[in-house]
Amino acid sequence: MEPAPSTILKIARDFLGLSQDDVESVLGVSRKTIQRIERGDSVVVHYVTSLQRFYEDQGIEFVPPANGKGWGVFNANTRDDPLSLNKLRNIPPSKRKKTPN
Repeated sequence: MEPAPSTILKIARDFLGLSQDDVESVLGVSRKTIQRIERGDSVVVHYVTSLQRFYEDQGIEFVPPANGKGWGVFNANTRDDPLSLNKLRNIPPSKRKKTPN
């Protein structure tokens, strides 16, 4: 597995229709770590690999650059239903305290 760049990982999360809080709840990686990964900050490679594998398990296919083209991201969940972005049925509520606006 070739590691996807940070911007591609953010696109994959968006493509799945998930917030950083959703990923934190399901994967167990802190939102701050997800934010650091998506910004391209230095993090332990294990977290980047875990995040990429999680997205792949959710139906994302990362296509590395080839033939003069850049990275590609495909969402297999939309194959049969263009409105079905992910296969997660129950995303646990965030444990993060919501602050009033």
